[in-house]
Amino acid sequence: MKNDAETGAVGSLRRGLLILNALRSGGEMSVARLSQVTGIPRPTVYRVLDVLEAEHYVRRLSGSYFAATLPEERVDERRDAWVGYFAPRMRRIASRTGNSVFLGAIVGDDLLVLHREIGSYPIQILALPIGGRQPLGVGAGGVALLSDMPTKQLAAVLRRNADLYKNFGSLNATLVRRLIENCQARGYSVVGNYALKGVLGLGLLCSGPELQKCAVSVTAPIDRMTASAQREAIRIMREELHEHKGLDD
Repeated sequence: MKNDAETGAVGSLRRGLLILNALRSGGEMSVARLSQVTGIPRPTVYRVLDVLEAEHYVRRLSGSYFAATLPEERVDERRDAWVGYFAPRMRRIASRTGNSVFLGAIVGDDLLVLHREIGSYPIQILALPIGGRQPLGVGAGGVALLSDMPTKQLAAVLRRNADLYKNFGSLNATLVRRLIENCQARGYSVVGNYALKGVLGLGLLCSGPELQKCAVSVTAPIDRMTASAQREAIRIMREELHEHKGLDD
């Protein structure tokens, strides 16, 4: 019986590795394509993907399409390329707005800060250092990243982070979901007074070289972030990041 159990465990591990390697080498794939590439029956592919998704190794894109997630060690491997791409753009945003600018990516259920630039305004909001992490949904960058997440994966992240949100004032999973919905409606996130009192952040979802999704955010004292200042900051961010979506009136 022990040998049978061990053989079954080894077989399950092998199937999981085959599927994970296929996604890492081939990019996003449907379940049908994964079955074809790996030779694993579709029902088994679905079962393995459920486990890999629960453990953050893959993420569901839409319907039956999946992609490998980005573990922290892979973020470290590619950090130089991403920072090389975004840093000049972030520097111009910081110069034009006067505010601090952050680049973040998803690692597990957290946002990981890959880079930041400091503006010229005397009061700079340096909420997190480079390499710092916080639960997705706490800041503007995290909300922007969550706004693009498939429904099932989003619900799982909010559930796992629910207790952590209690460390950030009045923040809770219901409020994070509302911030996400507002982000989806506007095309950018607006988050204030949770991680730091008296602070407001704006976040934009974007992509870079070899990057799944990342977020660029700007933070400033809330009294600097009037409605018109927010619109101007977003206009600048989109211009520098080559995002040309219309702003709300």
